[in-house]
Parts: sequence; structure tokens; C-alpha cells
Amino acid sequence: MIFFSVNVAVLVVASVLITSGIVMGNLAFRAGLGVKRWTMIGLILGPVGYPLFNTHKRFAMKRAVGSRASTIRL
Repeated sequence: MIFFSVNVAVLVVASVLITSGIVMGNLAFRAGLGVKRWTMIGLILGPVGYPLFNTHKRFAMKRAVGSRASTIRL
């Protein structure tokens, strides 16, 4: 079994959080949501924030088009 030092563990966690922040910011930009907000959520929560992002995106779309409208996703 390979044991990592504390420095390596901190580096891995920091890189996961930074990557998650960048990805969430990019997804927010493509969805038309607040980029700074979702980048910070990605930096703080990491991959745990992704389901929250999807739910917020779905509610924003429903609010924009109305509750009785249907959409076609490609």
C-alpha cells in the first residue's frame, strides 16, 4: 500500500477544488448563469456542487420558458 505524505494529499485536494471551480465556471458560462458565483461554489464545494448546479440550471430554464412549455434538447 502506498502512503502519501500530507503535502501530497493537500496538493491533490487543492488541484481537485481548482479544477472543479474552473469546470463549474465554464458550465455556468455556457448555461447563462452567474460565472463568479458558480466558480466560487466549485472552489468551495468541489464536485459536490455539481448536482446543485444542475438543479439550479433546470429551475432557471423552467423559470425562463414557463412551467407549461416544452423544450427540445439536442
